[in-house]
Amino acid sequence: MTETIGVAIGVGVLALVFIYLGYLMWKKEKITLLHSYHYDKVSPSDKKIFCKISGLGVIFIGIGLLVTAIIIGITDSALSFIAFALGFIMGLALLIYAGAKYNR
Repeated sequence: MTETIGVAIGVGVLALVFIYLGYLMWKKEKITLLHSYHYDKVSPSDKKIFCKISGLGVIFIGIGLLVTAIIIGITDSALSFIAFALGFIMGLALLIYAGAKYNR
């Protein structure tokens, strides 16, 4: 049981890091948190929307991790992977969409 709580706390801390980084990208427009080739062709007029979509993508990944941590902490179930997978897929889809649309 102690191992499970440790894992849940570790995943929860990682989730909060992702949520914070997403917030910085979205609200503070910290585009440099991404590697330069992910934003080098984004026009200055599209920077705000690119940061919003990319930030939301990272936040979705963080939310998926947070829900996973909660499920692990409560049930110690491997089904928590479903929450992570959904958050990761949604977040990655937003990141790919932002890059494909605005980094051309």
